[in-house]
Amino acid sequence: MTREHRTGYSASSPELEQWLRRHIEQGFDAESLVLSMLRSGYDAAFARDTVNAALGHRAPIRPTPAQAPVPMQARQPMLQPTAGATAQAMPEAGAGSNVFRHEGREIPILFAFEAPRILLLQNLLDGTECDALISLARDRLHRSPVVNPDTGAENLIDARTSMGAMFQVGEHALIERIEARIAAVTGLPADHGEGLQILNYKPGGEYQPHFDFFNPQRPGEARQLRVGGQRVATLVIYLNSPPAGGATAFPRLGLEVAPVKGNAVFFSYKLPDGGLDERTLHAGLPVESGEKWIATKWLRELPYRSKP
Repeated sequence: MTREHRTGYSASSPELEQWLRRHIEQGFDAESLVLSMLRSGYDAAFARDTVNAALGHRAPIRPTPAQAPVPMQARQPMLQPTAGATAQAMPEAGAGSNVFRHEGREIPILFAFEAPRILLLQNLLDGTECDALISLARDRLHRSPVVNPDTGAENLIDARTSMGAMFQVGEHALIERIEARIAAVTGLPADHGEGLQILNYKPGGEYQPHFDFFNPQRPGEARQLRVGGQRVATLVIYLNSPPAGGATAFPRLGLEVAPVKGNAVFFSYKLPDGGLDERTLHAGLPVESGEKWIATKWLRELPYRSKP
């Protein structure tokens, strides 16, 4: 797919055509489709003409500002111009729907925040799946490191006090099933996800405010871009319900998400212009009583491989 220097993407592709067909069948209107294309970086005139052609008419479409918030029924497509990347849509429950559906499971949307894009999903996992993930992780727990921004090495720091266990993509039948569900909900294929990370926080455990995306200006973090491109979104699944504390906080938004077993919070940080949304600064607040278990899935813009 080509990209024009000033006006954005202006070339069609099989992925774009498939995306349009699917959303037209689901009942999306022209304005919503154009808006999604604009927020994915497409040229405005190209987007309007392409949507009109897909709908089979040339009726005028009211221009929509690229920075306008995306309606609930028009989830933002993450269409990538990079060669070899797979164009997919980000969380998309269908026209007017407040529920995701996958293999007979209903996953209600408890709230949606548009800018930045944040969704709270109910019962992404059931209780049995949560307990099974914890059991799989117990024998693998090690102190959780962070990537050193200057060297790329993984270091232990006081700001992150969890114990963690990493799993390879598709390593276990349960993990493979959960990854397929995550792919269905996020619209990004399983091979765009890093391995599932299970984390355990004891009383007082926390992860101080941080970003999940990589800073390409720091050499250590830039190395991470060679194994799947930039991180574009995060999904945090709560595997238990601590009696007190342990919320996921977004301090620049004044938002806290309580950890409730089976629920998950999704947030994306790639902006339409390719920038990174610093409003997604977030923290794992201290656990006040009991312990907290979560599963974290980081999603990349390209297929992910584990080594540079």
